[in-house]
Amino acid sequence: MDRIRLLSKTVYDKIAAGEVIERPASVVKELVENSIDAGARAISVAITGGGLKEIRVADNGRGIYPEDVKLAFEKHATSKISTAGDLGFIGTQGFRGEALYSICAVSSVEMKTKRREFPEGTHARVTGSNTEFIIPAGIPDGTSVAVSDLFFNLPARRKFMKKESAEAALVSDIVSRFILAYPEISFHYTSDGKTVYHSPGDGDLRSAIYCVYGAGVSDAAAYVEHEANGIKVSGFVSKPGAPLKERRGGSVFVNRRYVKNGSLHDMVRSAYGETLVKGENPFFVLDIRLPLSAVDVNVHPNKLQVRFLDPASVEYVIKEAVSGACGEVRGAVVFPAEDIKRRADISVRRAEQSEFFSGFGNATASGALKETKLRETQTPAAPETYARGFVARENAISPESTQTAAASENAPPPAPYRLIGTLGNAYILVEQAGDLLIIDQHAAHERLLYERLICADAPVSQALLEPVVVKLSHEQKNFLDENIEAFISAGFCVEPFGALDYKISAVPAAAASADPAALLNCALGAQKGGVGAALTRGAVIKAACRGAVKAGDRLNDEELKSLVESYLSEGEAPTCPHGRPVITVITKKQLEKSFKRTV
Repeated sequence: MDRIRLLSKTVYDKIAAGEVIERPASVVKELVENSIDAGARAISVAITGGGLKEIRVADNGRGIYPEDVKLAFEKHATSKISTAGDLGFIGTQGFRGEALYSICAVSSVEMKTKRREFPEGTHARVTGSNTEFIIPAGIPDGTSVAVSDLFFNLPARRKFMKKESAEAALVSDIVSRFILAYPEISFHYTSDGKTVYHSPGDGDLRSAIYCVYGAGVSDAAAYVEHEANGIKVSGFVSKPGAPLKERRGGSVFVNRRYVKNGSLHDMVRSAYGETLVKGENPFFVLDIRLPLSAVDVNVHPNKLQVRFLDPASVEYVIKEAVSGACGEVRGAVVFPAEDIKRRADISVRRAEQSEFFSGFGNATASGALKETKLRETQTPAAPETYARGFVARENAISPESTQTAAASENAPPPAPYRLIGTLGNAYILVEQAGDLLIIDQHAAHERLLYERLICADAPVSQALLEPVVVKLSHEQKNFLDENIEAFISAGFCVEPFGALDYKISAVPAAAASADPAALLNCALGAQKGGVGAALTRGAVIKAACRGAVKAGDRLNDEELKSLVESYLSEGEAPTCPHGRPVITVITKKQLEKSFKRTV
C-alpha cells in the first residue's frame, strides 16, 4: 500500500469546493443567500451560457466593510455566527463561511461592494483562490459579484455539466424558490439577456406565485394556515381538482429556508387523501415556522437538508393545514347558498365539452349555453357523425376517422336496454336483460375518447378563435423547444411569446374543448423520461382524456343515451385508460337473493 501523505492546499480546496459548489445553480444559491442576509430589498441575477460562462448577482444590501473584503474570501470566515453555541440557533441563510472561498477555488470572482456610511467602496478580484487585487473604487451602495469560467481548473467536474439550457433551467428553479420564500424582495432574473422572472417585491405571496407560475396556478391556490405546539405552517396549496403533473410544483421552506425533503412532500400529498389520482401532484408553497432550536440546518454543506427535533408534530401541523383547506373547498361545492351559481358554472363547462369534445353535439344545454361564448372553429360547419357514435365539427376530423365512423354505423346495436337515470351526477343506472348496470360516466367517456384517439391514423389540429398564452417552467421550455416537431405533429401549434411564455394557436382536435394551457401542461407533465425524451403519442392521449365529462357534470337524457349507447355498442374494455373500473353489474339473481326471494 502507498504511503499516507498530506494533500496540497490546491487539491483539498478543490475537493472541498465540490461539496458546496456542484453546478452554476449552487453558485447562484450561495450568492443570493448572502444578499438576503445583507438585508437586500432588490436582487438581480444574470447568467450567460447557463451560468458556466458568467454569473452576476447584485443587491442593494448593507455591503461589506473595506477591511473585511480580503477576509471574506478566506475559508470559514463569516459574520453570521461566532461560537459553537450559535449552531443551535441559526436564523440566517448562510453560516458556514464556505461559499465565497469555494467559489473562488474553481472560478474567477470579481466583487464590488460599498456600505452606505463610507464615501467609496472596494473592488476585488480572486481567481483560483489567488487574490489579484483589492482596491478602493467609486461604486453604488450594495454588493455585486461576478463569477466567470466556472470549473476552469476542474475539468473532471466541468465535463459532467449538462447542456447550457439544462443548467439555466436549474438556475431558474432555484431563483423561483427564493421569489416564493421572500415575496418582499424584488428579484430580477435574466438568462442570456432575456428576462425570465421579475417579481414585484410587494410582500404578497400570491403575487410571487403569479410571477413564477402564472395566473392559472395562482388563481387556483387556496391560502392555508395552522399552528400547534409552537409550530406554524402557512402558505398556498392547490384546490382539489387543480393538480399538477410535475413534482416541481411543491416548495417547502423551513424558517424561510428552501429545503429538499421527500418526506415533507409526502406529508402534503397524503393530506389530500382521495382527491388526488395516480400520477397527479398537488401544488403547494408552505413555510414552516418553528423555534430555531427545534431544527438542525447544519446537515450538509449545501444546506438543503434539515432535521426536526419533533418530526411528528411537524407532520401533524402540515396535514391539519392542508386537509382543512381541502375540506373547506370540497364542502363549498354543495353549499345551498351557492347552489344556483355552482350549477350554472357546471352547465357552462359541460356545454363547452358537449359542443365539440364530448361528442354530445346534438344535445342542447340550458340557458348557460346561450350566455357562454364558446370556442369556435375558424370555419364552422354542420356536425358530422364521428367514430364511437359521437358528434364533432367537420373540420375537426380526418378522412380516416370519417371512414371509421362509417364502419361504426354498420356495427350491430347494443342489446335492448332502458335508461333509468343517474346517481349523484356521476353514475348512470341502466336496466338490460333484467340486470342493473352502473356505469361511471367519467370513466366510460374517458375510455371512448382513448379508443377513438388510438384508432386515429393522424391527429388533426383545431385552430383557436383567440390564441392562449401560457407560462412554462424553464425545464418545460427546454423540453418543448427540443421536441417542437413532435408537438406539431401531435396537433399543437405553439410558438415562443417571451422568455418563458408560449402562444398556443391550435390544439389536437379531439381535445379542442379542453383548456389549451392545461392541455399543453398536461402533455408536458405526462413525460416520464424527463427533458430530452421523445414525445409519445400516449402523452397526448392522456392529455386529451382530461376533457372527458367529470363526476358531478349534469347530463341531459340525450347525452346520457348517447354515452350509454356508444359504450355498450362498441363493447369497450371494462376499465378506463388508468385502470379504474367503468361498469358494475348487479344481476337480477343477486337482487333476488339480497331480498331473500331465492335461496
